[in-house]
Amino acid sequence: MAIIVNTNMSALKTQRNLNKATNSLNNSLERMSTGLKINKAADDAAGMYIATSLATQISGSKVAQSNLETGNNVLSIVEGNLDVVLDNLSRIRDLAVQAANGVYSAEARTAMSDEVKARSAEITRIAKSADFNGLKLLDGTITKDLKLQVGANADAATNSISIDKDVFAEITGAGILAADAAITTSFATATAAAAFIATVDTAMVGINTRKTAIGVIQNRLASASDSLVTTIENATAAKSTIMDADIAEESAEFTKQQILRQSSASLLVQANAMPSIALNLIAG
Repeated sequence: MAIIVNTNMSALKTQRNLNKATNSLNNSLERMSTGLKINKAADDAAGMYIATSLATQISGSKVAQSNLETGNNVLSIVEGNLDVVLDNLSRIRDLAVQAANGVYSAEARTAMSDEVKARSAEITRIAKSADFNGLKLLDGTITKDLKLQVGANADAATNSISIDKDVFAEITGAGILAADAAITTSFATATAAAAFIATVDTAMVGINTRKTAIGVIQNRLASASDSLVTTIENATAAKSTIMDADIAEESAEFTKQQILRQSSASLLVQANAMPSIALNLIAG
């Protein structure tokens, strides 16, 4: 090997290895300190792109979970109010059955009809007061199906569930029973009261049908929620595989690069001293 002064190839090669070891050491330090093996796009451009997409899906799915819970809250409010309406209708039916017995005086029948009117007025009050965040649920305000966003993406067919507007149809005492004057007439005689029982039964069937529809939708929302949980778990696992650093592996790599850097630094000192051999030749 020639002995030259101007270009010290041994020193250059050793310096390159020193720089390489230092860069690798810094990368290992960064990965261990952040817990991520991809900290910038340069680390793995494709991996960064996929991980970002997965993070978007995870975030959107969590919001969709919140949407599902909100939808269930709305349905629970409607169902709770319908239960109270049914309680009132049940009492009204009992009064109609009682009035269908011909042993009561006109005064007694008037008292019964007065209670029915009060119950009817309460049903109307409930219908007007049922509210969620300013949205009236039982007064006929909702005239279109209510869409719930239950997925992280735009396609409505696979990312939304609609609640039929009929669930929120108007309920008033006069609407499902009769006006006050008609109630008075219905309790005027035993025969009229017996006929009124069928009117109440029809109203109760309507309420129960609506409650059944609510139960069907709630079951569907529960299924959608389970699906979102699975989606979030799988997407999180995939993102972890791409992004999370193996600390044990990085620790071993750190130790390796630390040794290489120290040895390269020592060898660089020796490589830089090699041209000094030329001085011995000149002095000789």
